[in-house]
Parts: sequence; C-alpha cells; structure tokens
Amino acid sequence: MNGCEARGVKAFLLQWFNALGFEIRGTTVVLPKSYCKYTPKTVLEHVYFIKGAFETYGEFFMGDPHGGEVIIIFKSGSKKLAKSLRLLGFSPLETTDESGASRYLVLYERPDVRRFVKLIKPVVEEAHIAKALGLCPQR
Repeated sequence: MNGCEARGVKAFLLQWFNALGFEIRGTTVVLPKSYCKYTPKTVLEHVYFIKGAFETYGEFFMGDPHGGEVIIIFKSGSKKLAKSLRLLGFSPLETTDESGASRYLVLYERPDVRRFVKLIKPVVEEAHIAKALGLCPQR
C-alpha cells in the first residue's frame, strides 16, 4: 500500500470517497500518500480538519439525559487533532480507556462545547442532544 488508511469512516463519507475514486475496504478508505501528511495551515483549514475528524471519529455524549450536560468525544488521540483544537482555543482532555489501549480526546467544559457547535457546525443527529445544545427553538 502506498498511502495510509482511514478506518471507521461513516457511510455517507464512504459514498463520497468512492465517487472520487478512492479504494474502499468495508469502512476503511485507502488514501494516497499525499493526504497522509496533511497539516492544516490556516484557521479555516483547522476548522475543516476538526469538522472532518468529528464526522469520522467524534460523537456527542450525554451521560445523564436529565442533567443536560453534553460532552464531545473524539475516538482518536491524534496529536495533530489535539493541536488543532488548542490552536482554536479549545481545551481538550487527552485520556484513554481503562486498559490504556485506546486514546480519546474529550471536550467537556460547557463553553468549549458551545463554541465547538458554533464554530465547527457539526451534524447533530439526535434530537435530545440538539435540544440540550440549545439548537431547537422554543415555541
């Protein structure tokens, strides 16, 4: 393989990669070598890099649905992603699972979560999360 693999890519992105002619294996996309060393340089590139990382590795999580506290979890411990988040003023917590095998980045402070939603504009698929984030207007 002359490049790198992106694993766990969501279905709607797989269709897009397939249309662009990238090799697809299950939920894995094989990227050309030129994409593997990508480093964002401008603020806008960092925003789109984070948005892409969220679409691939991120999710909203609300441990207590009655508490209303939403956190953002990236199922990736990428140093490049952590750097991009910090450059945009976020404070990601770098953590692992109990075994220490999987690394994660977490945004858990309320101002970080609010600013992430406002700046990155991620897709919010679940209604209770959208409501907790204040994205559903009151009638």
